[in-house]
Amino acid sequence: MERPELDQVSSGWADAFFDGGFEETFRRRGAYDSTARDIEDLCSTPLLADAGARILDVACGFGRHAGLLAERGHDVVGIDASTNQIERAQELHPQGQFAVGDMRQPPMGPFDVVLNLWTSFGILASDAEDLAALTAWRRVLAPSGALVLDLTTRERAEHLNRRGDESVTTKKVTREGVMTEARYDWEAGVSYVRYSRPGWSRSSRTRLYSRSELAAMLKAAGFVSVGYWGDFRLGPVDPAKRLVAIATTGEVSEITPHRLGC
Repeated sequence: MERPELDQVSSGWADAFFDGGFEETFRRRGAYDSTARDIEDLCSTPLLADAGARILDVACGFGRHAGLLAERGHDVVGIDASTNQIERAQELHPQGQFAVGDMRQPPMGPFDVVLNLWTSFGILASDAEDLAALTAWRRVLAPSGALVLDLTTRERAEHLNRRGDESVTTKKVTREGVMTEARYDWEAGVSYVRYSRPGWSRSSRTRLYSRSELAAMLKAAGFVSVGYWGDFRLGPVDPAKRLVAIATTGEVSEITPHRLGC
């Protein structure tokens, strides 16, 4: 397959990516179909079982998670670096609290829960900036607060795409009229993906962290414990699924059984 210069995606790719065509493109691909179910499952966990939790949704996009959580009685603030996405969130959820903001500079809090969902981690310019984001989220959490990450790990990316010990994997598929061209650089731990449909084409760059790398970063950011699951129902880790990681600021809880550094 011809390399479509994917490894030349700039560090500021997100500014162009999350424009007016983004939502429609991923809606066609069915990316939002599980939203209501995911929120239902998340609210069945001890974290959000009771209404009234103060939640920060980082990289909230057009508010699809924040809006449903607010409807359930939670106090939700959504921030996103994309002006377009925040305007869309305000349009869809006029009673919501949304603001344009850098994920490394969240509102003061304190928050009971910080959410970073749908592989919105690893999109900054460097791993140092990713760590800065984790540290900032830890800082605005309450003493007994928790961070929920929902992301594609290196393990999942390799399970679904890598063939043998190749250093680079390329892939090209078309679904529901959207063509996806991907290049995975396993040595660098970075995925480059271009999504194209008539009238719209954008590229992304995401760092792929393994579960052990993620645990080390969470520890460095000041979190005390972390647990890994395969979905918001807290099912077992599945290499074919995105990972749900829940990291806490205090002592080990019933849903985060692994103390960092142990």
